[in-house]
Parts: sequence; C-alpha cells; structure tokens
Amino acid sequence: MIKSSLKYLIISTLLISLTFTLKTAEATWQVIAWNVFKEIAIDTAIDVVQNFFRDDVTPEEVAALDKRVAELEVQLLDYEKKPELTDEFETVQQMIAGLNSMVNSMAKRLSAVEDRVDKLETELAQVRQTLLQLSQVDKGLSQNAALDFQINYVYRSGGKGNYKPINNGSVLHSGDYYKIIFTPVEDCYVYIFQVDSANKLYRLFPMKSFGGVILNNFNPVKAGKTYYIPAEYKSFELDDVTGTETIYFVASKTKDVVLEQQSILNDIAKTQQAQVQLIRTLRKSKGIKAIQDDVAGSKTAWQEQGQKFSVLQRHLDDLCNGCVNILTFEHQ
Repeated sequence: MIKSSLKYLIISTLLISLTFTLKTAEATWQVIAWNVFKEIAIDTAIDVVQNFFRDDVTPEEVAALDKRVAELEVQLLDYEKKPELTDEFETVQQMIAGLNSMVNSMAKRLSAVEDRVDKLETELAQVRQTLLQLSQVDKGLSQNAALDFQINYVYRSGGKGNYKPINNGSVLHSGDYYKIIFTPVEDCYVYIFQVDSANKLYRLFPMKSFGGVILNNFNPVKAGKTYYIPAEYKSFELDDVTGTETIYFVASKTKDVVLEQQSILNDIAKTQQAQVQLIRTLRKSKGIKAIQDDVAGSKTAWQEQGQKFSVLQRHLDDLCNGCVNILTFEHQ
C-alpha cells in the first residue's frame, strides 16, 4: 500500500515537472517567434518609410509593400491576448496600423500621378495634332485631305518558302522572317515603330542603316517610290522572346515634331519615358484605319536572296493626317 502511494506520488511529481517544462519551453519558443516577428515588422517599416519619400516608387513596389503589411496584420493575430506580450503587442500593432496608412497614402498618390500622366498624354496628343494642322496651314495644304498607301506586312516561316501576309492576330514564331513594304501615293512623312515581345520600342522608319547595311531611308518619302523595311534584300528575324508584337504606322503631310523629338532621345531613362509617351500618344491618335486587299488583284513583287517573291497588293487608304495604323500579332 505504501509502495503504491509512493509510486503514485513520484509519477504525479514527474508529470507536474514535465508539464511545467513543456509550458516553459512553449513560452520560450513563443518569445523567440515574437522577436523574429518584431524584426520582420521593423524591416518592413524601414522599407515603407524609405519608399514613402521616393518620387519614383512604382505601382509594383507599392503592391509588394501592401502585401507585406497585410501579412503582418494576419500574423499579429497569433500573438493577441498574450499577457506576457501586452505592452509590446500594442506598440507593434500601432506601428503596423501606421504602415498600412502610409502604404494606402502611397497608392493614392500614385493614382493621382497616373491621372496627371494620363491628362498630360491627352494634352500631348492634342498639341501634336495642333502642330500638324498649323504646319499644314503654313504650307498651304488642305487639312481634310487624307493619305493613301500601298502597303504589305509579310513573313516567311523560318525564313523559308513564300511570303504570306501578316494580319491582326496572326501567329508568327521565333525564327520567322518578316518585312514591311509600302508605296506612298503622294509625298509625305512616315514613322514606323515596333514594340516587341520584351516591351522594347524600336523605330523602323526612318532608318539610316540595318545590320551594317546603309539604307538611308529618310523622310519625306516620295510618291510612287516603294520602300522596303528593313531593305529590299533583307528581312527582320523574330528572336526567342515570345509574346505580343505591335507595329505602329504613322503618316503626316508635314514633319511630325512630337514624334521626331521623342524618337531621337539618347539618354536611357529619358528614352524609356519617351517610349511610354510615344505609345500613349499614338494610341490617342484619331482616325485609325484598317488595311484592305486590292480589289483588282494587283501584286507587289520584289527579290530577296536571289529569289523572286510576290504577294497580293494591299491598301491603306484615307489615313488622316497624323493618324496611325496599328498591327498586332502573336510571337510564339
């Protein structure tokens, strides 16, 4: 009987000791986890404050900060109602609430900036159109007269076989060759830009040289003369970066001052900004026209790499002064 009681006492003592040890260990790990959480919260606070005073913070960066703060808010709930953390908990809770407010302020500020930029681009497009109209008046040209072109966007699969037309929504593949052929009906100015699948912008016309070959394709273009982009005997080749490719064909009766200025910038940062401005300006241009097949079935013919090629002639008619034709195809 005595042995049984002693055995019971020893087991009870061991259980109490083990329970105390486990609770102590749990409390220790709780403190360690809390300290790690505090460090993360402090690092996030530093990043938020640094970005808050930046003029060039991007929407993507603000979104990433917002996600981090939201995760802190969720994790903070795990430490709620812990007596040993009461004082620090309230302090960290207030800090996270402040971070949330700062990130929201940054998002609103960015939104306001985007609104201002959009307004600026609208105004830039209006200024561009006004400059074109004023230039026409100075030269005694009719403001209502439209521009006509024979034009073909064509490609060869893998640089082999015959050329086929590129239409909106066409699918091309890496290694395909492609080129642009156009003939103006009257003297005018032409600007061709391409935004590739890597979202980089290139000016295809005017073009001084390509692949080491001097082209001297300059404005103004001459009525009845056929222009080959990049050259009659050369083509562009699609690289390995897949995605959407967009070509902008713009024409005007006089020099387009805005496009001229935006396309000659050399500074990298300014060029990137100019690219955004250019694309927005072009998309705000009115009178976007579509390309039509030649009803008479006429063909455009040329030679390349010792071979003769021909495709059904197409027309871009009644393109208003300063307006744009946009061709988009998928690069796979």
